[in-house]
Amino acid sequence: MASFLIRSLAIAGLCLASLPAFAQEAEKPFRLQAAVGAPDWLKLSGSIRPRYETLANQFFAGRTGDDEYLGVQSLLKLEADTGAIILGGEIQDTRRLIGNEGGGTPAEVDALEPIQLYVAWRPKDFLMDGASFDLMAGRFSMDIGGRRLVARAGFRNVLASFDGVRGVWTTSQGVKLTGFYTAPVNRAPTDVESALDNDVELNKTAEETRFAGIAFEAKLPIDAVGEIYLFDLDEDDASDVPTRNRDLSTFGVRLKRAPKAATFDFDLEYVRQTGSVRATANPADLTDLDHDADMAHLEAGYTFDTAWAPRVSFHYDFASGDNSPADLDSERFDPLFGDRSFEFGPTSIWGAIFRSNLDSPGVRLELKPNKTNELMSMVRQVKLDSPTDIFGNSGVRDATGASGDNVGTQVELRWRHQVIPDSIRLTFGAAAFIRDDFLKTAPNATLEGDSYFGYTELLFQF
Repeated sequence: MASFLIRSLAIAGLCLASLPAFAQEAEKPFRLQAAVGAPDWLKLSGSIRPRYETLANQFFAGRTGDDEYLGVQSLLKLEADTGAIILGGEIQDTRRLIGNEGGGTPAEVDALEPIQLYVAWRPKDFLMDGASFDLMAGRFSMDIGGRRLVARAGFRNVLASFDGVRGVWTTSQGVKLTGFYTAPVNRAPTDVESALDNDVELNKTAEETRFAGIAFEAKLPIDAVGEIYLFDLDEDDASDVPTRNRDLSTFGVRLKRAPKAATFDFDLEYVRQTGSVRATANPADLTDLDHDADMAHLEAGYTFDTAWAPRVSFHYDFASGDNSPADLDSERFDPLFGDRSFEFGPTSIWGAIFRSNLDSPGVRLELKPNKTNELMSMVRQVKLDSPTDIFGNSGVRDATGASGDNVGTQVELRWRHQVIPDSIRLTFGAAAFIRDDFLKTAPNATLEGDSYFGYTELLFQF
């Protein structure tokens, strides 16, 4: 615990010491577009985000001791408008500078990778006045709906992308229709040693996997927005990539009202998932399990029209777990390609809470002292829907259920400071997981005590 605090405070001190220099060197946002004098038809943008993370007392099965990671995520995006079509691309370079070989670092590395490379058609007044259409073909990333099932990651250093086609039609009345037919892109290299060395290898299309879907969104009374969607994932083993052969249909509905001063807000989502899946990715595993799972998110908040604009919100998240590892049924919800950091705290080498086998109420407080500072704190109780299933993606399990369903409590804190608004943002964050019976008595639990995590990042957007 002492070394954890020393490392966190040292990195925090370095970042704080750099703030005056940043503030003096630039009084307004730096934009690459203007700096290089790019013509109007060529759009350039990007970001650089160094972040240091430290974790004390592992909770992942099979790992011991502490973990740390210092990495840099760099993104560069360009779009060329030829008049009839748009040519676009984005390069991601995520590298490890420091990181333990036995921890979660390898999954956060993807050096010099074109995560987007596409051709787009974007006519105006498509089918009706005021409507726009965005038809894209090639490789791209996606955010759909509440981002719980399909998202461009917010905290992780590695971004998911897809090869295929996607169309988005939007009207001036707030109707939005999205359809896509894609193949996910698998990160490469896959071996730990190559990832730790920041080796460059182009990511590969999952040729035997198809991910398609359609989503509809519309404005409703009382400033609410309603969504309905259907996703289909059809996955098969490739010659060099074994899979769980997921064949999943995921149907969801969502009702949301955005936060606003002196107003109650809410975010309600329910998802049903059916199909078949195999218990493991072992090529010798040929048994298809009947899959039947669901997920729910319930959130209600209120923003006070006072100094610091405090918003208090109450959350409840549920995702079904598998009732028995021995039967021919699978009830463990699959979160597909979603993000979880905006609700469940930091991911990367932390990622304690996962949208599977979860029963979790929580309360969140958000404060905005001024235009350049944001504070957030959240407390969550974490229980298992099924005490015989794995906790999140930690690998910790008691197949007998004797360890109970009380996993523990996560406490999260975060401060964001806009050093230069829309250009340079400094973030300090921390999380603690206070273990309960399950993580104290499960057969393969690490038994290393309560877990602590801290991070410091500096985001430069240009």
